[in-house]
Amino acid sequence: MIDDLIKNNKIKIFFQPIVSIKDKKIFAMEALTRAYDDNNKVISPLHLFKQAKEEKLSCRLDDYVRELAIRNFQDYIKDDNDLLLFLNFEPAIIDNNLAANFKHVVSKYNIEPKNIVIEIKEDSIKKNSCLKKFVTDYREDGFIIAIDDFGTGYSSFERLALIKPDIVKIDRSIIYDIHNNFINTEILNSISNMCHKIGAMVLSEGVEHKEEVLTCMKKDIDIFQGFYFCKATKTLESSTKQHIDSRIADIGNQYKSLVKQHINEKQSLLKSSKLLLQKIITIFESCNLNCFNEIKKILSNESKLQAIYILDEVNGRQIGKTIIQSKVTPLYKPSKDGHDHSLKEYYYIAKASSQGDYLSPKYISKATGNICRTYSHKIVLNNFKYILCCDIVG
Repeated sequence: MIDDLIKNNKIKIFFQPIVSIKDKKIFAMEALTRAYDDNNKVISPLHLFKQAKEEKLSCRLDDYVRELAIRNFQDYIKDDNDLLLFLNFEPAIIDNNLAANFKHVVSKYNIEPKNIVIEIKEDSIKKNSCLKKFVTDYREDGFIIAIDDFGTGYSSFERLALIKPDIVKIDRSIIYDIHNNFINTEILNSISNMCHKIGAMVLSEGVEHKEEVLTCMKKDIDIFQGFYFCKATKTLESSTKQHIDSRIADIGNQYKSLVKQHINEKQSLLKSSKLLLQKIITIFESCNLNCFNEIKKILSNESKLQAIYILDEVNGRQIGKTIIQSKVTPLYKPSKDGHDHSLKEYYYIAKASSQGDYLSPKYISKATGNICRTYSHKIVLNNFKYILCCDIVG
C-alpha cells in the first residue's frame, strides 16, 4: 500500500499557518500529510502511519513526506526568509537513529537549518539516550527543536529538562474551551511561565475560537495554530493571507481593549474596596474591635465581600476570629485568633508599602474555597497598628 501511494503520487503535503499576533504575521507553517485511495477518498494520517509500521516502511514514508514538505516549502520561503517549517519526526525514527538522510535533504533544497523546526512527541520515545543524542546533534547544526503535544499523555518535565526545547506546543486538550475552564487556565499559566524561564516560546495549537485565543494571550502565549486562523491547505492563497491578517488585526484590537478593561476594573475594585474598608474602620473605631454583629451586617449587604479579619502589623498574627458570610467546607476553614499570616503577600507587602495598602492577585481563599482577592490596609486603632484584610470576589 505505502509503495503504491508513493508511486502513484497519492500522498500530498498540506501546510497550516502558525501566527504571531503581536508581530502581526505568519510565523511558520506546519507540514501535514494527506493521502488518498484509488477513489480519491482521504486516508486518515493515523491509518497511513499505522499501515507503514505494519509494512515496515515507516522510514521510507517518513523520508518521503519530509522531502516532499521541504521541496514544497521552497515556494513560501522565497517571500519570507525568516519563515519556519515545522516537521514531525516519528518516535521510532529517533529511537532507532534512522534520520541520517534528513540533513542531506535540507541541504539539497537550499533550506537553512535555522528555518526548520523539528517537532518531537517526547512521551512516545522510549530511549532517553537516543533522544538526547538526536536533539544535541540537530541543535548543534542549527535546527530548532520543539516539543509537540505537551500537557497530554505522559508528557514529562524530566524530558523537558533533557531536551531544552526552543518551542513548546501546548496540546489542544488544554486549550479547548479554556476561557470557561479555570483549572486549565492555571495549568496553561504555569506551563507558560516555566517555558519562558527556560527560554522557550509557547505555542497554543488547535485554537478554534476567538475566546480561546484571547485567554491564551492573557497568559503570554507567543504563537498560535488552529482553525480560527486557517485550516491546512495545499497552497496559501492571497485571499487566505488576507483572512489571517484580518483575524490577527481583530484579535489584536480586542486584546488591547481587554487589557484596558482589566486595568479599569482593577482600579474600580480598588476604589470600591477602599470605600468599603473605610466603613469597616469607622465601625471598629466606635467599638474597639468588638463589633461582630455590626460587621456581619456589612457582609450581608456586600455580595462581593467574603471575609474580614485583622492582623497585628508587627508580627502578622490574627487578632480575633475571621468574620465570614460564606459557607464553610470541610477542607476550607477561616483562620482563627492567633493565626500567623506573616508569609502572606497581603500582609508583608501592605506592611512595607508607602501607601499602606495592597490588592492581591486572584487566589483560592483558604477561608471559603472561592476565588478571591485580598485587599489589605494599615490602620491605627487606639494607638495600636493593625492591618485590616478583606477577601473580595473579583
